[in-house]
Amino acid sequence: MFCLGTRPEAIKLAPLIQAAQKTGLETCIVVSGQHKELLAPFLEFFQLRVNYNLEVLKPNQSLSELTASILSKIQPILQKEKPDLLFVQGDTTTTFTSALAAFYEKIPVAHIEAGLRTHDRYSPFPEEMNRKLVSSIAEYFFAPTELSKQNLVAEGITRNVWVTGNTGIDALRLTADILKKSTASAVSKRTGKK
Repeated sequence: MFCLGTRPEAIKLAPLIQAAQKTGLETCIVVSGQHKELLAPFLEFFQLRVNYNLEVLKPNQSLSELTASILSKIQPILQKEKPDLLFVQGDTTTTFTSALAAFYEKIPVAHIEAGLRTHDRYSPFPEEMNRKLVSSIAEYFFAPTELSKQNLVAEGITRNVWVTGNTGIDALRLTADILKKSTASAVSKRTGKK
């Protein structure tokens, strides 16, 4: 299961979701709706079929309300689907809350972009604390850089840590492939050549 709620999460998880699907793994995509309008075009562009949309965004919503809403809405989905593994990306409220809900259901969590740190709990806020809290929950850690890995090691996290690079680069390559195929298709329609 992949849980996401913001545009950056969709962009950075798209290559992983597509790779999982190509290998034949059964995937489930849960969208919190934390970035409703910003998220939709990217889901469409990367052809990500959403299984569940929590639609949690409300006007003037506090972080506490957002957290409580995601937590209460994702819990029954986790109980129903019983995923073998929950993937979260980055440091959003969706990331932290989804990881917490998975912990409550004893579902292992894989954290993409693990180990980023500013070492100032209020900067960026609330992202820095979300990062640290997810690290205390996750069982698998995919760090974008060696420094990110060393941040985890400094916090006592030494098992199941891999330096994988930034999945944003993978998304860039995927985007280039999609645009290349789209352009080739448009040209062949105009010229009648393949």
